Amino acid sequence: MIAVLNFRLCILDGRTGQVLKEMETPVITDPPEKIIGLVSGAHPFKRLNADAIRIVNVSGKPRPSDILIKDRYTRIWIYDSDFHLLWSFSKYNTGHFPYSIDIDNDGKDEIFSCYNMIDHDGSLLWSLPSENDHTDEIIIGRFHPEDEERIAIVSGWEGFMLLDLAGNVLIKDVNGHAQRISIGNFIPENDGLEICTTTFWGNNGIIYMHDSDGNELWAKEMRNNGNLISPVNWDGSGQDLILLNGKDDMIDGYGREAVTFPDDGHPTLTAEVLDITGDNRDEIILWDRKKMYVYTPSGVTKTINGKIYTPLKYPDYNASNYRGEYSFTKWTDVHS
Repeated sequence: MIAVLNFRLCILDGRTGQVLKEMETPVITDPPEKIIGLVSGAHPFKRLNADAIRIVNVSGKPRPSDILIKDRYTRIWIYDSDFHLLWSFSKYNTGHFPYSIDIDNDGKDEIFSCYNMIDHDGSLLWSLPSENDHTDEIIIGRFHPEDEERIAIVSGWEGFMLLDLAGNVLIKDVNGHAQRISIGNFIPENDGLEICTTTFWGNNGIIYMHDSDGNELWAKEMRNNGNLISPVNWDGSGQDLILLNGKDDMIDGYGREAVTFPDDGHPTLTAEVLDITGDNRDEIILWDRKKMYVYTPSGVTKTINGKIYTPLKYPDYNASNYRGEYSFTKWTDVHS
């Protein structure tokens, strides 16, 4: 486990909580007027109070082991697993949760942060021409089998944008204060994947559905705010459902009710989608400070033409409240 505790970046034993390695977070020396997000106009602490942690691979090692930390919202630092500083970066805004992916196939991650694409060595590759608001969530991948990889972002009052890997804006829809994004096979009869976003514009809880090119399919105002819009592999059919929250039903790609939670007094404060039984289908976990309920689909995992649906999901080690959720289509042979 990696955590920032009392201004120390710590690597803990996952079983015991024992501190295995630790270092003090960076001392803050930047002039306050150059820092975004300072409520009082002054640094609240001498050292960094880290806003996010992400495991990345800018070193080109066999697996991700470099550690990215950031503030809210100006600076990024990346360390190796022995806490040697690899590089730091600052340009206008970091957004909430940077995204790491190897876009040039050199075995090393690039970092997309807010509106900036940063190379593995910390040099800036390109920036979007915007200094308004900041990017809340990011997804990078192939949204249609015949297209190149693209970048999908939701950036507050800059709206929903679809970019190519060179930073060209393919589509921009300022449909309110865009907040969350997810991608999945929500409408299987359509080519490619669908892009679901949330926004608020006078009202919270507005959901938009877009096709793989970013064209709007529909919009709907929901009963509750705080919609996760997480893709859910519920029955193994290849169709992803959408989890909103613990109060509302799961919906399909047309916004219709698909799965209803029982009236059993379950908690509604927090929700998560995870495969915790190991059958490749997802469970829904609902909890609050006093109790936790877990819901699992009935029956057994479907087998279709000798294959089971095993979509690629966000890695658990980079879980975050600000991650864009994705479910990239993948089928696996039953006997593989």
